[in-house]
Amino acid sequence: MKKIIIRAKLFAGIFLIIACFTSCKVRERLVYVHNPSTDTIQAVKNTYSPILRVDDQLSILVGGADQEALAPFQFYSTSSANSNGQNLQLLNGISYLIDINGNINFPVLGFVHLAGKTRLEAVKYLQEQLAQYVANPVVNIEIKNFKFTVLGQVKSPGIHLVTTERMTILEAIGKAGDLQITGLRNNVLVLREINGQRIEYRLDLTNKSIYNSPAFYICQNDVIYVEPNFTANFQGTNFQTYTQLGTTLVSIFLSMFTLITLTK
Repeated sequence: MKKIIIRAKLFAGIFLIIACFTSCKVRERLVYVHNPSTDTIQAVKNTYSPILRVDDQLSILVGGADQEALAPFQFYSTSSANSNGQNLQLLNGISYLIDINGNINFPVLGFVHLAGKTRLEAVKYLQEQLAQYVANPVVNIEIKNFKFTVLGQVKSPGIHLVTTERMTILEAIGKAGDLQITGLRNNVLVLREINGQRIEYRLDLTNKSIYNSPAFYICQNDVIYVEPNFTANFQGTNFQTYTQLGTTLVSIFLSMFTLITLTK
């Protein structure tokens, strides 16, 4: 009897060890960015700035002290809004489209080449061009159509439009509702078009090396694809049903075996 009890305890101990080891391995596969380095994150964040591209729609506002000199460079569209029964006129800045040649058609200045410049470089360039017409001009540029697409094993796949110019791959996936349990975290595909060429990046979201990837920060029109992992292959089949049935039968068999042994 003592030998049977000892064997049962030994079996239970081995089972618990295997279960703990397996759960730890599963956790490692699900956790994002093991042991991140704060210094590395800060270094990458400080050096990133989006590049203006063809088909970007830009909101460009020009300001300064001399309102009369600024007038030719300020274009607005008006819209109405009701507030407490009053009809209010709202001013909205005109959007400028970067054409196929990388230019925008700006008042007075004509065609101005902005594609390939960062947003800050474009601001500085426009201020330099406007300085011959306006004293100490102030320019603000905002990308109006910054969007990306997330496909695959996420909770909310689709096209996402954002107002920020600095969005990481982790924030983009968060916008899509996070990865499903069936999503492959160590081989996320990012498709990006640069100068007419499609470039692929593969990211391991469980490894802090993603901070050094050119695809860590999302660019306009990026496509993110999350592949299904091994467990996704069993969704929609009877695999889980058979597994649960097998587990139940094994448990019943062990219980009966224990009872028969103890009654002897």
